[in-house]
Amino acid sequence: MTTTTALPSRRRSRSRSDSQSVKPLTQRLALLLALALSLPLLYGGGCLLLAAIASYQTQAFLDDWSAKRNEPSPQAWQIAHAAAQRAVSLYPGSNGEALERLGRVLQWQQFRHPFGAAEAEQSRRAALEAFRSASQARPTWPHNWAALAYAKLYLLEFDHEFAHALQQAQALGPTRVEINRSLAEIGLIAWPSLTDEQRTATLEAARRTIRYSRKEAQNLLTIAQRTGMSEILCQDIDTATRNEQKICQ
Repeated sequence: MTTTTALPSRRRSRSRSDSQSVKPLTQRLALLLALALSLPLLYGGGCLLLAAIASYQTQAFLDDWSAKRNEPSPQAWQIAHAAAQRAVSLYPGSNGEALERLGRVLQWQQFRHPFGAAEAEQSRRAALEAFRSASQARPTWPHNWAALAYAKLYLLEFDHEFAHALQQAQALGPTRVEINRSLAEIGLIAWPSLTDEQRTATLEAARRTIRYSRKEAQNLLTIAQRTGMSEILCQDIDTATRNEQKICQ
């Protein structure tokens, strides 16, 4: 009798060989798929990192200018402006914080020019556009609205947008000293152009600022003196607060 046993063995060997050849191909395809899926993540992460670096550079310039309280040199401003634009363009999406920084850089270009100065209008209007975009990106952030109101003040535009920005800042940041300080400053400077309601809100922001600390009180009184508003401000402050903060005495 003749028996055959080798054929099944060869079939199993061929099947095993085919399986082994398919496995590396599957692994390569999985690796390529993983790489393809990770590329957008790597790109997005790289953009975020570069945007963060540009934002840090921009803020360093802003802090330095705020400390010196003077217009930056043209070269310094160009470097800061380029960094601020990179922070906005590299961020994947609309970044309200980066847009606000861009607006502040634009405002510093001609910081010492008077309110409504024609030669500063271009940079100030560009700043206004940046603050508008920042407010749209972060509508619940009071700093953006306060910055927008300040931008309107620089342009001497006391319109509906100005009033809306004041209202939003007041509603969203009633306990923040930096917001009350900005609103009080804006109101004291723009006092002749304010409505009765806006004047009332200005004095409320001023009271909150003054109660916060003696330093804040003295700084606000200095602004009131420069704008001819010290008498109105001091009349609004109660005796206890005057004595505590050592102002209007």
